[in-house]
Amino acid sequence: MSPALLLLFLLASASAALAHVLWGRRLLQLPIFWLAACAGCLIAYALGLRLPLALPAPAGVPVLEAVLGAWILLIVASRLRV
Repeated sequence: MSPALLLLFLLASASAALAHVLWGRRLLQLPIFWLAACAGCLIAYALGLRLPLALPAPAGVPVLEAVLGAWILLIVASRLRV
C-alpha cells in the first residue's frame, strides 16, 4: 500500500470516528461515516484540490483539503436517516 493511500485512510478513519462520537446514535452509522470520510478524502486527493496556503503535504497528500472534503461528506451523511 502506498504511503499516500495509507495516510488518506488514516485521516478518513480519524474523521469518521470523531464524527461518530459527535453525531452517531447507532453502530450502523459508523461504517456509513467511514465510507463518507473515505470518499471525501479520495475526492479531494483525486481532484488535486489545494488551498493557496504553503502547508506541508506529506506523501503528496494535501492534509487540510482531504480533511475538509471528508467533513463535508460527513455532514451530508450525518443528515441521512439510518
